[in-house]
Amino acid sequence: WHRASCIRTSLDLNSLKDIWSQFQKFIRMNQDVFIRFSNDRYESGNALIVVLLSLLSIYLPFIFNSTSVNISDIVFYGLVDGVFAWLFATLAAWFLITRAFNTILEITNLLVFTGYTHGILGFFGLFILINNYISIPQNVLQILTLIIFGWMYFVLTKALSAAFLLEKRIASISSVTYLVILIFFSDPIRIFV
Repeated sequence: WHRASCIRTSLDLNSLKDIWSQFQKFIRMNQDVFIRFSNDRYESGNALIVVLLSLLSIYLPFIFNSTSVNISDIVFYGLVDGVFAWLFATLAAWFLITRAFNTILEITNLLVFTGYTHGILGFFGLFILINNYISIPQNVLQILTLIIFGWMYFVLTKALSAAFLLEKRIASISSVTYLVILIFFSDPIRIFV
């Protein structure tokens, strides 16, 4: 039993290591990863893990510096809110692509791309952590926020046009729609906007 438990733990860690490796390739706009993800509908579970980890990375610096008794409730509802916003924004982008632009696309495939793109938001947690020890000027934080959202836009636009052979205009409009709805509905993200 102990050996099976160790093997299972080893497989789980390898899975997280694989997800991290895929995420790194994704945000570097690796064409092979885009094409592989477009054919793998089961990758959406890994996308959910990426979304949860990015939301946790935003909340962890707040947890370390908080004296509030209800911090676990705040984090739990923040995670639920963040996942709901991700799903809703993805649904809106999917509706736009399929209905307005008459393109056939499965929502599970789109969830993979928006989930891995959402992972870029995890860098906010790094900025918050650094800001706790070294005071970063507000102007620099605003520029970093613009860079992160610009990076998200370019990665998602490139991924949609490469994986689903969408026109650049359609991929761009869909990416902007996704980001606007995500920012509007996600409380964890509105901390930075």
